[in-house]
Amino acid sequence: MKYFLVFLVICSLAISYAEAQDIQQKIKKIANDCKAESGGSDADIDALLKHQPAGSDKAKCLMTCFMKNFGLIDAGAKIDQDSALNVIKAVANGDANIEKLGKELIDACKDTPAKGNECESGEAVRECVIAKAKANGFKLPW
Repeated sequence: MKYFLVFLVICSLAISYAEAQDIQQKIKKIANDCKAESGGSDADIDALLKHQPAGSDKAKCLMTCFMKNFGLIDAGAKIDQDSALNVIKAVANGDANIEKLGKELIDACKDTPAKGNECESGEAVRECVIAKAKANGFKLPW
C-alpha cells in the first residue's frame, strides 16, 4: 500500500509537470504567432512575459493578440469571462485558492473601460490583470 501511494504521488507530479510544460509551449507559440501578426519584436515578447507595460503600439497589439488567443479577452478586447474562467481552472489544476484568486482577477477587470482602439483597450485590460494579480498574489501563467 505504501508503494502504491508513492506511485500515485509521483504520477500526480508527472502529470502536473507535463501540464505546466504544455501551457509554457502554448504561451511561446501564441506569443510568436502574435509577434508575426502584429509586427512586434522579441523585446515585446520579453516585456509580455515579464509583465511590463507595452512600449509601443505594435507591442500593445502583440499583447492584445496574445490575450485573445490565450482565451482571456474577446474580439472587443473585453474579458471573456467564460473562456478566462476555463484558463484559470486549467492553471489552478484543482487548487481552490488559486481558482478563487483568478476569479477575483476576472471580476476586478471585466469592466475595464475601452480605450481608443482594440490594442489600447487590450493593453488596459492587461494592465488591470497584472495589477490585480500582484495585489492578490495570483501567479500569472505567462
